[in-house]
Amino acid sequence: FSAGSYRAALRSAGAVCRGVDLVLQGHYASVFCNVRPPGHHAGPVGMDIVAGGHGFCLINHVAVAAVHALEQHASKVKRVCIIDFDLHHGNGTQAIVQQYNARRSPINSTTKNHGV
Repeated sequence: FSAGSYRAALRSAGAVCRGVDLVLQGHYASVFCNVRPPGHHAGPVGMDIVAGGHGFCLINHVAVAAVHALEQHASKVKRVCIIDFDLHHGNGTQAIVQQYNARRSPINSTTKNHGV
């Protein structure tokens, strides 16, 4: 990490929210957000080793995008499906989805642990 890592992660989270907005407002059919640092290991409290955070993940961008879509575009978005095709398990995404589902149940996540 560097002095600018957290700022970069915040800007990345803003980029995924903006991408969701652009698609759901009809400006684009799809968007791709190539953001850094990565995020699928960041859990509900970010990069917290005790809570299960691993890797170089500060903010879980896919979870931010999913919750943003559900909360800010509730009239259009009722459910979200997250597909994590990385080589290893996105434990942070799973933890966030489980916590969110405990409060509201439209996110469905199927994770496959490849044993790596």
